[in-house]
Amino acid sequence: MDGKGYLVTNNHVVAEAQNVAVQNIDGKEFIARVVYSNAETDIAIVKIDDPDFKPLPGTPYSFTKKTSDLAEPIFTLGYPREEIVYGQGYLSSKTGYNGDTMSCQIDIRADRGNSGSPVLNSDGEVIGILNARQKDAEGVAFAVQSRSIFNALNDLKVKKGGDAALKDIKLNTRSSLTGLKRPQQTKKIEDYIYMVKVN
Repeated sequence: MDGKGYLVTNNHVVAEAQNVAVQNIDGKEFIARVVYSNAETDIAIVKIDDPDFKPLPGTPYSFTKKTSDLAEPIFTLGYPREEIVYGQGYLSSKTGYNGDTMSCQIDIRADRGNSGSPVLNSDGEVIGILNARQKDAEGVAFAVQSRSIFNALNDLKVKKGGDAALKDIKLNTRSSLTGLKRPQQTKKIEDYIYMVKVN
C-alpha cells in the first residue's frame, strides 16, 4: 500500500491468525501485525513491525476510485507459490458475485495464495484486491474494488486518531507507470508485493 510498511490484503487471509509475517521478493521475512480488518468488505491492513525492515520510496503504482470499463485489460502480481507470479486478464463485470456492488468480476487465472493480490489496469492503477474465485468456472475471479481501500484507511485513521504515523499515510493517486511496457511496470512494482504468512 505504501513504502513505510503498511500493506493491504484480504480479511479472510488474516482473520484467524495468531502470528503474521510477510515475505518480500528476495525471500526476506518480516514480523507484522494486523492494524485493521473488516469482514464485510474483506479488507485488512497489515503493518510491518520489524526492526530489520527498511522503508521503500513511494509506490510507483497508484490507487483509483473510478470504475473500470468492461473488457479493460488487467494484471495481478501475487504469491500462489513461493515466488511472485504474474497473471493477466480483463474486467468481465462491474459487479461481483450475485451482483455485489463492492466488488467486480475479472477473467483471470487465480490460484490458492492469490488472495490479497493487487489488480492493476494498464496505467498501473490498483482497481481492486483479488479475493475469491468461482470454483465451478475456470478463470472467473472476483476483486474487492479499490474504493474499499480508501474507506478502510479512513476508518483506521478515525479509530486510531491519536496515532501520528497514520496521519502520514496517503494512498498514491498518480501512477508513474503510465506508458511503460508491462515487463517494466512489473519490475517497478514487484518490490512492493509481499507474501502474507499466518499461523
